[in-house]
Amino acid sequence: MPLFGRRTEPAPPATTTPPPATTTSGSPPSRSRSMFSRRRSSSSISSVNSDTQPRRKGGLFGMGGHRKSDPVLDRDPQVLAAREKLSAAETAEKEADRALELARRAVLEARDHCRQLEVQAVEEARLAKAKRTEARGLGKQAKGLGRHS
Repeated sequence: MPLFGRRTEPAPPATTTPPPATTTSGSPPSRSRSMFSRRRSSSSISSVNSDTQPRRKGGLFGMGGHRKSDPVLDRDPQVLAAREKLSAAETAEKEADRALELARRAVLEARDHCRQLEVQAVEEARLAKAKRTEARGLGKQAKGLGRHS
């Protein structure tokens, strides 16, 4: 019995053809294959896959996330309680992931808002400085007025 699976039907005997001893000048030289590679025609692959090989299940060790159901265990209160706790934990984890994502977005928005405030403050400071400089110039002009009165 194989270690990681079993076949339900016997495998057909493999036929191998020896590689040609010499190559003709028109054909490319044949490559040597490793011990893990296979040389099959496309028609033999489809017939072998569909007829003799069992269908593979997804997941680790071919379990695919499906469990065998036992009617006695399905009614066991401890098993039911464990399943409910597992389901509640999965739900809580999903909610925590959503909350974490919302918190990350809020942090990014707050940082962006702070950057905008800093840029705005720098611009306002520049405008205030220009306004002060202009006011000084106007004040100097205003000093010259009223000498004749």
